[in-house]
Amino acid sequence: MSAVPKRSLLLAGGGLKVAFQAGVLQVWLSEAGLTFDHVDACSGGAFNLALLCDGRTGIEIADLWRQMRPRDGVSFSGSGFLHGRSIVTMDAYRDTIFPGWGLDFDRIRASPITATFTVHNRSTASRETFSAAEMDLDKLVATLSQAVWFPPVEIDGHYYTDAVFDTDANVDAALEQGADEIWVVWTVSRRPEWMPGALAQFFHALEVSANGTLESDLERIRMNNEVPDRHFGRHVHAKVLRAEVATHYLALFNGDRLHRAVEQGVRAARAWCDAQGIPYTPIDRSHFYDTDVALRFSDRLRGRLRGRRAEADLQLLVPDAGAFMNTGHQRVEVRGTVTSSVLDGAATVEEGHADILLDVRSPSVPVESGGVQEADDGVDPTRKLMTYVLHLRTPTGRAVTFLGVKDVSTPTVRAAAREAMTMSCRVLEGWVGPDDEAVELATGLLWMGFRDVAAQLVGARADGPSLRAEAAGLARYGALFAGSLWDVAARKVLTYAPF
Repeated sequence: MSAVPKRSLLLAGGGLKVAFQAGVLQVWLSEAGLTFDHVDACSGGAFNLALLCDGRTGIEIADLWRQMRPRDGVSFSGSGFLHGRSIVTMDAYRDTIFPGWGLDFDRIRASPITATFTVHNRSTASRETFSAAEMDLDKLVATLSQAVWFPPVEIDGHYYTDAVFDTDANVDAALEQGADEIWVVWTVSRRPEWMPGALAQFFHALEVSANGTLESDLERIRMNNEVPDRHFGRHVHAKVLRAEVATHYLALFNGDRLHRAVEQGVRAARAWCDAQGIPYTPIDRSHFYDTDVALRFSDRLRGRLRGRRAEADLQLLVPDAGAFMNTGHQRVEVRGTVTSSVLDGAATVEEGHADILLDVRSPSVPVESGGVQEADDGVDPTRKLMTYVLHLRTPTGRAVTFLGVKDVSTPTVRAAAREAMTMSCRVLEGWVGPDDEAVELATGLLWMGFRDVAAQLVGARADGPSLRAEAAGLARYGALFAGSLWDVAARKVLTYAPF
């Protein structure tokens, strides 16, 4: 390997999941200042490569995705669908998304970036790449023209389509550019499940092909690195950052969910840099989602603590609905009381918070084998946690901590609803954190009845500058709650909620 390794970045496909890539680019390019000698994109990754070649920085690309409304890219095929040509078209991207991003193909063709856009040429049954200097609107659309969903693009008598069934991360393009390091951002799902229905199984087939090709390419790299007479003529180091992103590849109409994917990418890339020892300077974009709307809703539960009757009458406060919906940090303030003889009566919440509908996350430490280093962001969108940390003051002046957990993980509607209504809880001596050692005073279960759920829905309130803003805030919270439960319980209908 040369003293300064030549580095390629592969922006793999993944449909709208590549919003995650935009968050990674914010960190790697704008916060860490990493540079790449070559960039290749397949399928949806071409969105981000086109923006890079247009001269956008990592933070500018992430900000464009933070503003994107996925429904603006929806255009149905009409007669094309009736004739079996495609279900939808790329017309809305041609006419709305790309112009809204300000894509300028003269700038793209003049880009100093060594870039390749990977497509499949149906006419020659072969994989092809277009350089930045060759790009135009039709060729960009061709990289994204997934069979069945979008019509192929005819260029000079040849039919071009999305390359995903050939490759979704063109390792060969990086090797041909002489890369010593190949960095891959991968969002194609690797969940070990096989859902019913033609829609789900089409995308499962896509996943089988894409994941299988990537694994084959990584094995080629390992074999190359393990023999003295290397096939590639040099040691090649691959670095793969994977993530399970809770958006559907195409069926998505909610901007909040797309924006959360961007922020997931930011968190994953920072964790990657921490593990790699790569310094970076975080760029705060929390203000990006600021709104003037606050939300208030109740959480009333009844049950038993240490075998004695107990009741929690809580009010949950969301100071900024926009940040709450978009960032993935669903933390709320909690006020109210917890009443039980264990607590000598009604104990008041003096300080409390709850994290609502959080994805379970177990990030992996990068593991290296044969020159291939892999790490997984570790997010499991199919399991949701709601955790409560309440510092209480009892009527006798005693300080105690109430810890509550709702764990929603069973993939049926009835079971998931029951889990969302049931809280396991502990009461600890003193004001402590959830991981601190403390004397346990009581354990128990609290639950909501259907009347309590109805009261919560009816009693939800928004405070904002107008009735329209308040209604929008409540609707967005409803979509967040319903969509989060869908990801657990309704995956057989659609693997991730479209809202």
